[in-house]
Amino acid sequence: MKLAKSRWSLLAIVALSFSTSAAPAKKMPSHSMMLIGGGVDVCSTSQQSSCQANVEWPTSFRKGTLHQLDDRYIELIAQDEIWKGGREQVGSQVQAMLKFLKPKLADKTVSERELTRLWRSSDVEAEGVWVSGRELYSALTEGEKNLILDQLEVLQAQSNGKRIEEFVNFNATQNEYSKQLYQQFVALATEVTKKPKPTVLVVTASGRDPYASVDFYLDLFKQVGAEPIWFPVNSAYQAAQNQADPVAACADFLNILRKEQGTYQRGRIYPDLILKQKEFCTAGHKSAVGQLKRADAVFFSGGDQSLLLKALKNKDGTDTPELAQLRQMYERGEIIIGGTSAGTAVMAGGNYQGSSSVMISGGTSIDAILNGAKPLTPELIGCAANNNCGAGIAEDTLTYQPQGGLGLFSYGVLDTHFSERGRQGRLWRLLLDSGSRFGFGIDENTALLVSLRYKGEQLLSSFTVAGEGGVYVAEVTSETNKVDNNFAGLMTHYFTQDDQFSIVQGQILTEFAPWKYAQGDSQQLMVNSADLFSTDTYRTMTNLFCTSQSPQAVGRFAADGQDYQVTVRRAKGSASRQGVYNLGSTKRSYCSYRNFSIQLNIAP
Repeated sequence: MKLAKSRWSLLAIVALSFSTSAAPAKKMPSHSMMLIGGGVDVCSTSQQSSCQANVEWPTSFRKGTLHQLDDRYIELIAQDEIWKGGREQVGSQVQAMLKFLKPKLADKTVSERELTRLWRSSDVEAEGVWVSGRELYSALTEGEKNLILDQLEVLQAQSNGKRIEEFVNFNATQNEYSKQLYQQFVALATEVTKKPKPTVLVVTASGRDPYASVDFYLDLFKQVGAEPIWFPVNSAYQAAQNQADPVAACADFLNILRKEQGTYQRGRIYPDLILKQKEFCTAGHKSAVGQLKRADAVFFSGGDQSLLLKALKNKDGTDTPELAQLRQMYERGEIIIGGTSAGTAVMAGGNYQGSSSVMISGGTSIDAILNGAKPLTPELIGCAANNNCGAGIAEDTLTYQPQGGLGLFSYGVLDTHFSERGRQGRLWRLLLDSGSRFGFGIDENTALLVSLRYKGEQLLSSFTVAGEGGVYVAEVTSETNKVDNNFAGLMTHYFTQDDQFSIVQGQILTEFAPWKYAQGDSQQLMVNSADLFSTDTYRTMTNLFCTSQSPQAVGRFAADGQDYQVTVRRAKGSASRQGVYNLGSTKRSYCSYRNFSIQLNIAP
C-alpha cells in the first residue's frame, strides 16, 4: 500500500459514499458535523463537581432522582410481567425486600444511592427462605432494576405543583475545553442561519429515559447563545407512527414507551414533557419534518446508540421521514449535526471504497481480542444487560450492527470514550472481523469535525480535531495479516488539537497543527507498559513513544491465563509532532503521530 504524504492541500479531499441530486445553492459551513467522544463536563445542578467555587443556584432545583417506598408502586412492581417466565421467585423476593424496607424509610424520599445502599445491607425472609439483599440486588437484570427505580421515583415539584427542573451555569464550568466545544457548535450553527440566534433541535432518543437530560441541554444551549427546542423523536414515537391508527397510539404513548424502551411512570415524573411528547406524536411525520426544515442544527445526546437507531431508521433499514430530511439538509450544508457518545457512534454507516462501515454496540478490548466480534441484530443489541443473549454472548462481548447506524458518516467505525476506557483493542478486532477499513476512536471532551465541500456535484470532505484529547485512527492495509488472535501490520494514527487530515483514494493525508514541532533525537529509550487496556494506559504509553525517538513501545496485558504483547513501531513514512496549546488559563501538551504500526501476539 502506498503510504501517505506528510502535507496535503485542503482541495485534495475524498468523496463521501452517499449521492446527491445537485450541489447546494449556498456556501457550505466551515464544518458540517461535530462528533464528540463524550465526557464533556458542564457545570449544572447535577454535575456540581464540574463547577467553579461559590456558584449560586435558584432556591429550588432538581436533585438527581429521588425515590419513595409507596405501597401502590410496590404492588405495581410485584405485578409486572417482567417476572414471568422463570423470574417469579425473584419477583417475590423483591416484593418482600421492599415491604421490609418501607417502615425503615417511612415517607422519607431518598436518592438512588441511599436506597440501593440500604437494600444491599439488609436481609429479608421470603417464602420461608432468608435472602441476602446484596445477593438479590446483584442478581437483578438491568431491566428489573429499571422497573424498580422508575416505579419508586417521585415527582420533584414546587409548592404550586410545577415540576422542578435541572439548571446549568455554563460560565461557571471549570473545564475550558468543554466550554469551547459547545461554543464552537453554536458558532457553526450561526453560519447556516438568517436569524439572530440559531435554532438547535435537541434529540434525547439515546436515553432509556429520554426525558432525563432535556432540561440540561435546553438550558445549556440557551446560555451558549442558541434558541434550543426539544425534538422528541424516539423509538416509541416511531412505533406509534407505524400503527394502523397513529393518533390512537399516541394517546397510549406511555404504554408504547414502556414496551419500546423499558421506561416506567414517566408521565408522573415529567408531566409537562409527556404532554409535549404526545402533541409531537399526534402531529406526526409532516410536522416533525417541518421542524427540521426550520432548524439550523441538531444535537444528539448520549446513551444507547441502538435506541437512537430505532428512533430514526425503519425496521427494514430505510430512512424514516425525519432522517431522510436531515440527510438531505446535511448534504446541502443547510444544517449542522452534532453528537456526543452514543450520539456520535450511531452516525457510522454506508460504505467507503467497498468496505462497510459498521456500528459498534458494546464490548471490551480484552474480550474482543480473545473472542472476536459478534454481529448482532438490532433486537439483540443490549441483550447482555437483560440476560436474554444468545449462546456465546456475554456482558463484555464485542458486538456490532453489520448494517451500520444512520450512515451520515461513511468512512468507518466510530468509537467514543476511547482512550479513557482503553478501547483500542476492541477497535482493532472490530476492523479485522467486520471488514471495515477505518476506525475512529474519539477521546472524551474531544471532537472530530467534518467539513463538506462540493466539486461539481461530488461531495467531498476533510477532518479537523478539537478538544482536550485526540482522535485515534486505525486502518487495515494491504500489509495487515491476522492468524487466530494474533495480527500484525495494522496502521494507526493519533491526531490532536488543530490537526487536519483527509482520506484520499484510501490514503490518510495529514497536516499537523502549525504550532506543533518535531522533537529532538536525544531520547533512545524503549517504552514499556503493563496492563495495557486499563483506563488510559495505552494512550500514556504511545504519548511517551511519540515524544521520544525510541524504535518501539511494548505493552502487555493478561487475559484468560495468557500473557499478550502489543508492539508499536514507527512504520515507513511515520512522523510525530508535539506542542503546547493555551486555552484561557489552561495549558496542555499534545503529541500527534501518523503511521505507527501495531503487532499483537502471545508474549514470549
